[in-house]
Amino acid sequence: MNVDLEKGFRLIYAKKGGIPKNKHFEKKMDVIIFLFEELNNIDFLSINDVIIDKNKLVKDNLVMSRYLKLKRLYEI
Repeated sequence: MNVDLEKGFRLIYAKKGGIPKNKHFEKKMDVIIFLFEELNNIDFLSINDVIIDKNKLVKDNLVMSRYLKLKRLYEI
């Protein structure tokens, strides 16, 4: 996969039945922070026209998985 990182990251995301939204980030860290904050509210995610499986992303990333579990506990 050839992704041009100099142009930044274009995210397209949506909630089921919702309107897709676009965001553009210049830095990788901004994308990670956005995902940590909004991943529970996203059902569809595409980064630079590559569709990301949200469940696989969380399952394969131990830090993200633990953070989201703790966040859910604090919301209860």
